[in-house]
Amino acid sequence: MMLNNTQVRQLTVQLNQSYKRKEWQTVRKIDKEIYSMLAELKQQPALAESLRRDILQLKKVHLAAMSACEIEKAHLGQMLAKFQSQREGVSEYQQVEMAGGFIR
Repeated sequence: MMLNNTQVRQLTVQLNQSYKRKEWQTVRKIDKEIYSMLAELKQQPALAESLRRDILQLKKVHLAAMSACEIEKAHLGQMLAKFQSQREGVSEYQQVEMAGGFIR
């Protein structure tokens, strides 16, 4: 496949929109496309140089998207920890019930 500036710019726009909308599956798909594109560009240094400006813009957006993914991951981790804590509280009720500790 012969890459061009338009394709790199389209990836940049798609990635930017996807991460801002928190469309993580799409971000993952685009990340894989970027990986393939960069692997191809390693084999074609002249083409990479001609796309340099657009690749640098893509890199900037890609770094922002990966940062957003890390923030979302941390947020989800906090939510899961909270749910785990609540679940542990509920299990305490069950243990007290099983021990006959509830007055009915």
